[in-house]
Amino acid sequence: MLIKRNGKKRQASPVLMEQRPRLINFRLLAWLAVLAGVVAAIGWAAEQVAQPDILPLRSVQVDGKFVHIKPAEIRTVMMRFADQGFVYVDTEAVRKEIESLSWVKAANVYRVWPDSLRVTVTEQQAVARWENGGLVNSGGELFVPSLASYPADLPLFQGPEAMQGMMMRRYGEMQRVLAPLHLSVVRLEMDPRHAWRLALNNGMVLVLGHQEESHERLLRFVQTYNGVLAARADQIEQIDLRYTNGFAVRWKPAGEVVKEMNNV
Repeated sequence: MLIKRNGKKRQASPVLMEQRPRLINFRLLAWLAVLAGVVAAIGWAAEQVAQPDILPLRSVQVDGKFVHIKPAEIRTVMMRFADQGFVYVDTEAVRKEIESLSWVKAANVYRVWPDSLRVTVTEQQAVARWENGGLVNSGGELFVPSLASYPADLPLFQGPEAMQGMMMRRYGEMQRVLAPLHLSVVRLEMDPRHAWRLALNNGMVLVLGHQEESHERLLRFVQTYNGVLAARADQIEQIDLRYTNGFAVRWKPAGEVVKEMNNV
């Protein structure tokens, strides 16, 4: 800035602005320090609480209806996880270990505060024996328990590998069709070409043939059984239902084959 004095211009001295010292917000720092202390204390407390000797697993509640599962098997599994404590116990690992037991279909594991686990177990429901070893459950799945634990009087399935599901569905359909005659399937066979053969609880064998016609052929057997076959059922070895207009009967004594046509 120029200042005119005595007719002369002279340069004005710069005016220095007064700079105020910056104030430190000690209140904010104090709050931050307190917050850091609280977080550290919570972390320390959580770590201490998670120690197995602080919150140990004291009990396990097992729910489920058991016929073949032995409670001692589940207790043995749980003992392997007892030292992990309530907080750190791996419930997913516990579930997988329990489901590895042969008669267990499914399991769920939950924590129950403050020191327990709740285990819900669903047992396998065996419906049939698989000829190559193992049992078939109600969902058509194969499982392999110890031979000594097999239930008595289960029907026998024989078929291609991985066909247990299809055979279970067909078995259910056949049982419903045969029920009015008080007959049931004791052996069910399916060959690689999906042709069906079954043995009944009265000792009779039915040959149904390929999948497409097997249901209609079984219905034909049911419709004619009481009027034609029931009276001599104990003499019949096999009935071949693969004929278009009738069926063939093989009698037990001499193995004679007698063809019965539509007029029976």
